[in-house]
Amino acid sequence: MEAPFDATTWDGVTGAIYAGYGSVEGLWLLLCLALVVAAIIFGWRHEDHAYKAVRRKD
Repeated sequence: MEAPFDATTWDGVTGAIYAGYGSVEGLWLLLCLALVVAAIIFGWRHEDHAYKAVRRKD
């Protein structure tokens, strides 16, 4: 990923510098969020199954 300016030094570069502008960062963000939600759901299902497996039977 290249810098969004043509300067060879930091002299004269002002304002916010964000090199990810215009990339597919939104896609990666959505992918990460989907993986986090999947991990929470599968973790919850596993814990629920493990809890039921050791729960005392009345």
